[in-house]
Amino acid sequence: MNGLIFLALDDFLESQLGVDAWSEAMDSAGLEQQDFEPEYFYPDQVAVDLFNAVAKQLNLPLSEMLEKFGRHLVPGLVKMGQHMGIVKKSWRTLDILEHIQDPILISFSNKDEGILAPKIRVYRLKHSEIAIAYVSKRKLCHLLKGIVLGMGEYFSEPIMFKEKVCMHNNNAPLCRLTVYIDDPDMVHYVDINREFKIVHSKIEELTFYNQFSGIPIIHAGLVLQYGDKEVVIQAPREQLVAMEAEGKTYISLKHLPIGLKAMVKEVEVKQGYATLHEFFMTKGAVGQRFYKRITPKKRFAVTIDIDGASFSGKVQNISEGGVKISLQKPVNLDESVLFMPVALKFNLPLKWMQKGDTIELGPHKLSLEGNLLDIVDEENCLAVRIKFNTLTKHNLFVLDQYYQRYLEDAQPLINERLGVI
Repeated sequence: MNGLIFLALDDFLESQLGVDAWSEAMDSAGLEQQDFEPEYFYPDQVAVDLFNAVAKQLNLPLSEMLEKFGRHLVPGLVKMGQHMGIVKKSWRTLDILEHIQDPILISFSNKDEGILAPKIRVYRLKHSEIAIAYVSKRKLCHLLKGIVLGMGEYFSEPIMFKEKVCMHNNNAPLCRLTVYIDDPDMVHYVDINREFKIVHSKIEELTFYNQFSGIPIIHAGLVLQYGDKEVVIQAPREQLVAMEAEGKTYISLKHLPIGLKAMVKEVEVKQGYATLHEFFMTKGAVGQRFYKRITPKKRFAVTIDIDGASFSGKVQNISEGGVKISLQKPVNLDESVLFMPVALKFNLPLKWMQKGDTIELGPHKLSLEGNLLDIVDEENCLAVRIKFNTLTKHNLFVLDQYYQRYLEDAQPLINERLGVI
């Protein structure tokens, strides 16, 4: 453990109990009186003994003491990080957390002496939300939580977190936190300059997702220009036709695990570009559309089994990745069943399927398994999103045939629209 932690703990205890408290803590921990140096590292057991001694002095559970200490650490850590050049002055809470492993914690480790920083894996889900996986034998997740909340206080941001898994419960191997800005206006906010600058500077492709006559139109494109409010993109003519028809498009960027939704301001099909504006983050990981998705013209029946209970509904849309199902109210389902395994049975309304030199007549029965990702209370129904587990080659083939039938129906309409332009 770096000596800075002990110096900060001394300062924290003095702020709570006065100047003599640190000597008492050292005695209580069974340690010789010594001065800790910021450039040295000390055995983890010294930290464990002192943390327990300080918690006892403050008459607090260890977890609560560590959280209070984490809050206390923040002002000094931020100022020191800025002075060292590893924390930019423009950064706020989520920006600092995004870079907490590298360069921040890496700066306080020494590989040559086998002194390694705790592993904190961070994923910036969107402008207002970040996911953290804390993996450390020290199990100081409460200290991390205190630092998170302390940064919210330091920068006057409404920072909150949800703890999905904690290593102190059920012997989990790690802690998983979702840290977010608790502001409704920020939930779906998109920092256009940040996200599209990354794509534009690397000349990376982004993928567009639209529907045309019930079938998915999916093509890659490029960012031509970007500003604070608008982005000009280049895409194939088919995609532009679908964008114009829908008046919107969904976008996936390689560096974002959650998809974007944008409204279409202007489309120039002949010139091959469109102007997009009013960007929003889609809701949850299901917004990242990696698969060809079908919205059936006529919804078909499906049965789902969750934890021994059976429910009947209608398929709203389906892809090789998952399905969205509408259940008629009232339905006894709530968020307590999220992420539970689900079994599905339905007859895919495919009249016939070409298989080699033969034709198999439909409809085709499918039995699939998945995981319940989302439950949304819509106006007339309860919408359930399910992510499929790995599908068999046969199931993938059947779903692809279903997609091809829809594509054959829609292609003449697309060609007709292109012929008019």
